[in-house]
Amino acid sequence: MIIRNYKSLATTKLRRDGLKIIESAYEAIDIEKLIKRRFLLNGRTLEVRDLAQKNKILLDKYKRVFVIGFGKGSYAAVSKMSDILGKKLYGAISLDINSSYKPKRPNKKVTAFWGTHPTPSKENVEATTTITSIARDANKDDLIIYFIGGGGSSLLCGSLGELDYSGWLFKKLTKKGATIEEINTVRKHISEVKGGNLAKLTYPADSFSLIVSDVCGNSLGTIASGPTIYDKSKVEDALMVLKKYKIPVGNIIFTKTPKEKKYFSKCKYFLLACNQDAVLAMVNTARKIGYDASIGSLLVNGEARKAIFPFIKKTKVGQATILAGETTVVIRGRGKGGRNQELVLSVIAAASDKKIDMTGTFLASFNSDGFDNTPVAGAIADDVSFKNCKKRKLNPAKYLNNNDSFTFFQKTGDFIRTERRAFNVADLMLILISDK
Repeated sequence: MIIRNYKSLATTKLRRDGLKIIESAYEAIDIEKLIKRRFLLNGRTLEVRDLAQKNKILLDKYKRVFVIGFGKGSYAAVSKMSDILGKKLYGAISLDINSSYKPKRPNKKVTAFWGTHPTPSKENVEATTTITSIARDANKDDLIIYFIGGGGSSLLCGSLGELDYSGWLFKKLTKKGATIEEINTVRKHISEVKGGNLAKLTYPADSFSLIVSDVCGNSLGTIASGPTIYDKSKVEDALMVLKKYKIPVGNIIFTKTPKEKKYFSKCKYFLLACNQDAVLAMVNTARKIGYDASIGSLLVNGEARKAIFPFIKKTKVGQATILAGETTVVIRGRGKGGRNQELVLSVIAAASDKKIDMTGTFLASFNSDGFDNTPVAGAIADDVSFKNCKKRKLNPAKYLNNNDSFTFFQKTGDFIRTERRAFNVADLMLILISDK
């Protein structure tokens, strides 16, 4: 069971239904299980699959095969890939956050680096220097298999100059509600590794990027700021983002991203995992237990406290609506929380003000990697939540206005706590309305 507090939450049938559906999402994106399904060695041939395609790599044509991973879950992913490659592997590196899932039997061939997220540190720069030195040293007879996951924009930090500005810009842009596409457009143009620069360093070696999407629409150039992807944006685009949010440029040095197509001629890309993996599992589970289940959207965005209400109104008795995406939080107060908790709290606040009727309804919003800007994945709301809220004489609107969803759910106990062994494919949402 990936949901650690299942027993304390599963107090009604509706809750048990909801939690079973949520559990199936986490099982579908379990790091080690998914790598085993998608990354297969058959004799001398490596086969990689995703939801839409498969590709075969003849390993004997290469003198050296490296696996290099960065992003949340990269240590577990690289360890499992290294297990599968066995003697075919020359060397492996991962750059992950220390709180990520660690396999019980990590592969000893993997050199593990631990960095910081969501803002980078000197440790990130030192690890990235090791990665880029391998990329520079690779030649036309080598293959580098890159694992690229969410959080890679922070973890992969190419220089002290990038470090000086990246964290500051991230905080400023996040606080003002900038989208991840806007934030990463800026990041690409202050970096020596993002926006296709890692592909440039890797050339003339072959590279194969296995990408885990944590962004709406699975735009490969946005995920981890697209270090191996051809980037169409310009410095002017980054400047426009900063102008839009009234952030001073100051002494920031902006750089162009590589536009020469030859650097990308030996690159191949695979969408190893995305929110569809989790969403389809949720739909199937909901149908098995008797709900008329459908996908509401894979692109939920906008402000967290507003995003879910149109879908609640559309969901009828006996139905399950499954959603995925990434919302934003505009900071108005000084509280603590994450976008998933804020989304659920906004529903509780609306129901408490009698703006919506949540009778017989179960709602959940949760981060796929188990960390919603705090050490919980997200939260749930239903009739039990409202009764608990009234019993404790809590004012949900007050907590919402202070962006203090974490404190609110600490009091009600409606957190979702999980083992952090799933890929980060952004946020998942569930609306259930019981027909009983």
